[in-house]
Amino acid sequence: MVQPFERLIPYAAQTLGLSPATVDEAFRPATPSDLAGIIALRRAVLPEMWWKDEAVLQWRYFGRPSPDGSTPYWVFRKDGAIVGACGLEPVTLSVDHTEVAAVRTLDIMVRPDLEGRGLGPLMNLLLFKHFPILLVTGSNDASHKLISRLFQHAADLVFWKTLIGSHHIIDASTGPVSRLITSAADALLSIARSRHNVSPQPEVSLRELSRFDEDVTSLMIRCERAGRVHVRRTAEYLNWRFFDNPRCRYRAYGAFDRGQLNAYVVTRLNLVRPNPRREGEIVDWLVDPEPEAAQRSLAPLLAFALGDLKKTGAGLITCAEHGADVTHAAEANGFVLRDAQRIPFFVRASSPGMHARLTKGGGWFLTRADLDVE
Repeated sequence: MVQPFERLIPYAAQTLGLSPATVDEAFRPATPSDLAGIIALRRAVLPEMWWKDEAVLQWRYFGRPSPDGSTPYWVFRKDGAIVGACGLEPVTLSVDHTEVAAVRTLDIMVRPDLEGRGLGPLMNLLLFKHFPILLVTGSNDASHKLISRLFQHAADLVFWKTLIGSHHIIDASTGPVSRLITSAADALLSIARSRHNVSPQPEVSLRELSRFDEDVTSLMIRCERAGRVHVRRTAEYLNWRFFDNPRCRYRAYGAFDRGQLNAYVVTRLNLVRPNPRREGEIVDWLVDPEPEAAQRSLAPLLAFALGDLKKTGAGLITCAEHGADVTHAAEANGFVLRDAQRIPFFVRASSPGMHARLTKGGGWFLTRADLDVE
């Protein structure tokens, strides 16, 4: 049942020495003039950034406005300074083939000297007043208890993993013996992977994509149906989310069955950030709901993408999903389900009926792309 959290706003405001009448004015969408204060806050919270943060802010928030024209990044001001902030990503949900507007909440931040004063909960409570459906993917030890109280745990993303090379578990730089062990281990891995030689049928062609076009929008429409909940993946959204992303290079691949796009896969191997295991990731995918499409298109396409990840030096490849129709393709390519490793997914909807549908109705399609990590 949706709880009336708005009644808690006066108490949360009081802990910060603010009146209920002033908190709505203190928390608002950012403007370009706020950029310097936002960068200062983010540097205070995240002192070891491996990315160019201003470029990321411009791409994710200031360059892609909300439907109402505002910036999807909200800032909280106290005594003239930005002391808290929360990123948002407006998305369109397809709920049982019906369009519904929703918002993801991302990288909520509080100035370190105000940690524990209730500003994080207060910003969430204020967001509830403005947005009818909020989504949160992932949590850490510090945030899990808070998120669990404010949102409802709706699903878990589980992990599939496959080992490509031994260099992430054996350090070959320590001498000839370790290099010999690494070479032997890689030979055994190659033999094991040869058993998973997944080739496309003659009528299915595979190729790397430089951009998404309307073919992917058509594929998304075919996947939207009763009993399913998707974040809608249009060509515009996918190009922005992956190809235009300044923080990380993504690669995308398509499987075309008799000329029609039947599946796509998106990957990344980010060596700009610390990545000692050289972990590559299957970030996102979609496959036609026709019963044999996963076998005909997704399995060989995944093998094609894995080959490129191996060539670029990946040692371990993972994907995380919930209800994303990947079991056959993953197992055919040597992935093993690691059920103990999970990413929680939370929802809150202001409408009791929609809240019940999204949290108890099932049918969610989730991939790692639903988690804003790079």
